[in-house]
Amino acid sequence: MNHWIWAAISAALVFLIVYRLAAGPAPAKAPASPEKKKSPERQATQKKPEEKKEELPKLSFEEDVDLEPTYVRQAPKLLSPPTTKIVYDEDAASDDEPTASHPLILVHASAQSDKGVRRRRNEDAVLVLERQHIFAVADGMGGYRGGEIASKLAVTTLEHAFTTRTFEGPAHESIPRRASELARAIQMANSAILDHANGDKRFEGMGTTICAARFSENKQRLYIGHVGDSRVYCYRDGKLARMTSDHTMADLGVGGEGAAHLSRAVGVWPTVPIDIILGKPRPGDVYVLCSDGLTKMVPDADIERVLGTHRPEAAAEELVHLANQNGGKDNISVVIVRVDDPTSSSAAA
Repeated sequence: MNHWIWAAISAALVFLIVYRLAAGPAPAKAPASPEKKKSPERQATQKKPEEKKEELPKLSFEEDVDLEPTYVRQAPKLLSPPTTKIVYDEDAASDDEPTASHPLILVHASAQSDKGVRRRRNEDAVLVLERQHIFAVADGMGGYRGGEIASKLAVTTLEHAFTTRTFEGPAHESIPRRASELARAIQMANSAILDHANGDKRFEGMGTTICAARFSENKQRLYIGHVGDSRVYCYRDGKLARMTSDHTMADLGVGGEGAAHLSRAVGVWPTVPIDIILGKPRPGDVYVLCSDGLTKMVPDADIERVLGTHRPEAAAEELVHLANQNGGKDNISVVIVRVDDPTSSSAAA
């Protein structure tokens, strides 16, 4: 009996040994990790953060919705800043008259600027330098506050040029010296805006219109530098007349939606063509410099009526009020310049 028991035990041991040899060596047990297995959420939080590039906002010429935007149609680069001379008053064609030793006219100005009813901010800028007899309105455009910056750069550059008597570039031979200085100051503003945009891609394409007036009291002359669709009017003998022409694609024969796009603006290209208008102010004249936020909302006939019924000092405020009353879809800026006879009692007062 014992013989059979030991035989069964021996057979079982042989079977186990053969089975283990056939199965191969047992896998080594992995050493226990001192850390617990990380959850997917924890692994995500402990990944090395990737460097994120700053995403610049896309530039749009107008950030306000449901409002008419301002665009500039692309144009080839200009090699030089040309000027177009336009004679408004026939007796202003010649600038050879000697400069008087005393003022022949006196000028006084008042200005108003308002963001309007529909706009989020005011991208217009105005300049009133009575001592230098320089006045300007700039209507900026460009997203990410580009328009606000462009118009401000334009007027501050003009202010610096005329207060320091610094005018870069060669003088023009085809227009009077004072007109050339005005054109060169506008070109300086063009460069300042373009340089700012080149330094920050968020402002690429920003620009501004400009209408600037320079009065020469001792020579009785008016020099206007104009780019874009801001305007200058002359109110004389009870009648209003526009001195500037809008620089839009419509003037170049373009119809449809693109007709209202600007054909030129300050700060968009390395050089900008500038209209130079020559005038001879008379005592009693009133000149109006304004952005298109006024002329879109107020017809010329109503501007004429306001100038005929309000003192120049109050007319700017009234015109802004009227534009807002009519809808105020755009920023509204107005500079009104009154021309007086220096010998009159009202001028002395």
